[in-house]
Amino acid sequence: MTPATAKPLAPIPAREEDRLATLQRYELLDTPAEAAFDQITRLAAKLLKVPVALISLVDRDRQWFKSRVGLPVQETPREHAFCAHALDSDALLVVGDARQDERFADNPLVTGDPNIRFYAGAPLRTADGLALGTICVIDDQPRPALTPEEEEALRDLSAMTMAHIEARRAVGYLHPVTSLSNRFRFLADADALADDPATVPETAVVIDAAASQQYAELTRVLGQVCADAFEIDCARRIAACLPDHTRLYHLSPARFAFILLSGGDGDLADTLDRVSSAIRSPFQYQGVPIATSAGIGFVHRSDIAEESVELLRAATSAAHQSLETQKPWCAYDEEQDRAAHRAFLLLRSLTEAMDGQDQLHMAYQPKVDLRTDRCIGAEALLRWTHPELGPISPAEFVPLAERTALVRPLTEWVIGAVLTQVAHWHRRGIALPVSINISMLDLGSGDFADRVEALLDRHDVQADWIDFEVTESALMTDRAEVDRQLRSLRRLGIAVEIDDFGTGQSALSYLKDIPATAVKIDQRFIRSIADERSDQIMVRSTIDLAHDLGYLVIAEGVETDEAYDWLRLHGCDFGQGYLISRPLAPAAFEDWLAAGAFRPAAMPV
Repeated sequence: MTPATAKPLAPIPAREEDRLATLQRYELLDTPAEAAFDQITRLAAKLLKVPVALISLVDRDRQWFKSRVGLPVQETPREHAFCAHALDSDALLVVGDARQDERFADNPLVTGDPNIRFYAGAPLRTADGLALGTICVIDDQPRPALTPEEEEALRDLSAMTMAHIEARRAVGYLHPVTSLSNRFRFLADADALADDPATVPETAVVIDAAASQQYAELTRVLGQVCADAFEIDCARRIAACLPDHTRLYHLSPARFAFILLSGGDGDLADTLDRVSSAIRSPFQYQGVPIATSAGIGFVHRSDIAEESVELLRAATSAAHQSLETQKPWCAYDEEQDRAAHRAFLLLRSLTEAMDGQDQLHMAYQPKVDLRTDRCIGAEALLRWTHPELGPISPAEFVPLAERTALVRPLTEWVIGAVLTQVAHWHRRGIALPVSINISMLDLGSGDFADRVEALLDRHDVQADWIDFEVTESALMTDRAEVDRQLRSLRRLGIAVEIDDFGTGQSALSYLKDIPATAVKIDQRFIRSIADERSDQIMVRSTIDLAHDLGYLVIAEGVETDEAYDWLRLHGCDFGQGYLISRPLAPAAFEDWLAAGAFRPAAMPV
């Protein structure tokens, strides 16, 4: 529209960078048309009897029209903008005949389309004096100066426009349930405080009034109205505990925050204690008391060198730690946060690992018959070699997966990998049952046995070629559903071992009700069994009771000849541990078998 050599027509205003940053924060540029702004421009055109009326926002290199009447284009270069001349003055900018004004006579908007002859604009100025742009009216005919009534009308329209801009911004910064400032307002305020050299370094505090699953359950059972009432009540309680002039923010469902600007650790602790006491009192809904877990975390700005979004994340991490440990409140712990970040990284990577070919793999640890020293099977153990972090212990990543929806696909990956290997071994004449560890969450799902049956069919594997190991704690989690799934597995012909027996909360008498085939004594009772009389008593009693109830007994963690001999002497059926073999890759397991399996030193008579 203009030659590349055109010069800017208006000087750059003072505080230009502040003005541009403020314009960005209002989030008006490049947004869809809005009826309220269009009503104002139509009113401006009508009151001042002009064909064109605009709400113009002056950006770094352009003027962009939030609303326009009588003008087809959405924006023009800033160097052509009449409105740019109105930014540095509170007075109206009125140009009676642009062709007679040396500032605009050669402007392409005057000499070409839209042929501006008359212009009048009023600045749109924020409370701190920064002009975002103007509301202006344009005619293609010259006009005399505005009448006092017209000037007043244009100023009123400017005030109306700014009022709507501020209201629009306020709505975007308010939580719809409590009308408290929301997460965006928190971040904007924290940024502003960080940029102000006169501000005392602040402390950010995050309050989780309920764990996420508790809030979801509250909403599901009692409805959104109850959940909203809960949040309103929490907001009221927290606000009553805060120092004067402290703003409370509502970040997300059941999560609140505030910023403390001054005071020592004693003042902070007193405030947190008051808040903790307030939100831990049961919430009353229609006469029914509802108690929830709560967590409070804080972080000092001086502990976080990065931007405010990181400040909020750190305080949220501390609140999560408070929830998990059930402490009234927790300070941000960088080490704990690194652990949480690693956990998130592992969970994010686990999906990719299951889809790939070179990260997850199975190792197989032999089991031997303690009477014959011959291998009678193996336990399949999941291994993960992360491309950046290296080997990851299943003790680290499996519990993480169990907290998420990843546990189901991970279990199916493991079962599929084992069934593939078992089928391969049977084709080669290696007919040994392989044990697979399953999660309590697997047994808690109503279709686990059906899914296993489908996988057996898909891999052409018979049910008695595998068995499942399930921890005692899993058996005690949801007895009814666990029993149903275990009985379904037994009907398929799959053996079941109770893993880590003796570490749970159950009584030994529960054994009579569990539909299993073997008991696996936890390694903590085996490692020192040759010397510790208490371990000997417990293991011997377990062996006798399990045999009386018809169970086989497996000892894991067999690491010495003395432990091996003691277990064989006292009737333990099978053993597993480093004395026999470490977990082996499939090929190494085959080599181990070919070498003659396991023959320990003869037991002295």
